[in-house]
Amino acid sequence: MGREIKALLFDLDGTLVNTIYSLQDSINKAMKHFGLQELTEAETKKAVGNGYHLFVERAIKKTASFYYQEAEKWEDRDPDKALSFDQKADEIMGLYDEVCEYYISVFQNNCLYRAEAYPGMKESLGILRGEGIKLACVTNKSLREAGKVLDHVFGENYFDYLSADDGTHPLKPDSALVRDCCEHLGVLLSEAVFVGDTKTDMETAKRAGIPGIGCVYGFRGREELLDYGADICIENAEALPDAVETLRG
Repeated sequence: MGREIKALLFDLDGTLVNTIYSLQDSINKAMKHFGLQELTEAETKKAVGNGYHLFVERAIKKTASFYYQEAEKWEDRDPDKALSFDQKADEIMGLYDEVCEYYISVFQNNCLYRAEAYPGMKESLGILRGEGIKLACVTNKSLREAGKVLDHVFGENYFDYLSADDGTHPLKPDSALVRDCCEHLGVLLSEAVFVGDTKTDMETAKRAGIPGIGCVYGFRGREELLDYGADICIENAEALPDAVETLRG
């Protein structure tokens, strides 16, 4: 007898919805405001996935790293100049709290910017829901913005459960989120599958002891997903129902 799958737990950014433009636009508004280097789309994709705190820190480090590297270049030739570069880098990292606050204020009003479901995602979710599978979203995005994006893209209360950053529980890859989600859905852990596009998502699945479907079309790519234990990878959202069927065995 094959695996019984009663619930799919989805990451949001890069899995259900392409939010890269809202993330990049918002972080770059913050970078520009503080006179820091902006992020490219590729850099933004690498920086997201672990909550906004790390996203902002990684964005700031792009500029700070430049000055740290300059300090290393001048360390032997001109120690005073090297020290000035080090101090500049430290000053930039010291902006973290201010940049976080500014980024949040921007993103609250910008989280829907060009946000849309990946091609075929709505159709695939409809097929899976029609099979009686429960759908949940488990994201490190803040609860308010995650809810806004899901309601905007899929309609209000489309998902059976939403687990997002409300400041009261740990974030992915902590497997407690998966267990909590399954309890709310009324399914066994062994009846759930995690769907995501980053190593954080695959680590979450592995820590919980459930299969992970890696979304190659998202923010990272096949190599990272396989390196971190994806059981199966899909090139597009249309392939999701077939991937679920494969996992059933």
